[in-house]
Amino acid sequence: MTIDKLQISQCFPFIEADLKKEIIAHGEIKNVPKGEYVVRQGSYLSFLPIILDGLIKMYAEEDEVEFLLYYIYPNQSCILSFNHLFHQEPVRFSAKTEEDTSVLCLPINKVKEWFIKYPSFTRIVLKDFQRNYEDLLNTTKQIVCYKIEDRLIGYLKKKAKLKKTREIQISHKQIASDLGTSREVISRITKKLQSSNWLIQHKGHIELTQVQI
Repeated sequence: MTIDKLQISQCFPFIEADLKKEIIAHGEIKNVPKGEYVVRQGSYLSFLPIILDGLIKMYAEEDEVEFLLYYIYPNQSCILSFNHLFHQEPVRFSAKTEEDTSVLCLPINKVKEWFIKYPSFTRIVLKDFQRNYEDLLNTTKQIVCYKIEDRLIGYLKKKAKLKKTREIQISHKQIASDLGTSREVISRITKKLQSSNWLIQHKGHIELTQVQI
């Protein structure tokens, strides 16, 4: 899909006029359905993804076990992608859509050029790097410092905020995968949270009763 000036102005309101022209000339918009890969672990990255609309989950896989890294929101790019701008090696993460998502794909060779040529683009890259680095630190802190029940509560609260609803369409298996634990553990804790009226379990979704959206 081609790019128009309005889309770029909304996504990058403070970039140089020449950079805007280059993005329109060299970028490409891809509409990715829910549940599809934008980047898959083990592949080689040929573009820098920037989310225009939708939501993407970043995760890594080790010994057939997946663990959540963080989420990418509209107008954000991926910190881990930056590492592959200057090193051509297989990526160590996957990016999968949580809902129908529009992705602006910028060619790696042009991104390298713009990083040096345009100060506004450099600021965008560094800002996203800092934000997603902090997300990674928070994920690490959750794993090291918090009990699984606290991590589950934080996870469900974040899901509700991202989706802007208290009713979360998700399975125990998916939660367990994201949190790096077993489905049995998640089932046990959700039963406990239901008995304390923190949530209600329905077929196919979980309803949070004490969370502000």
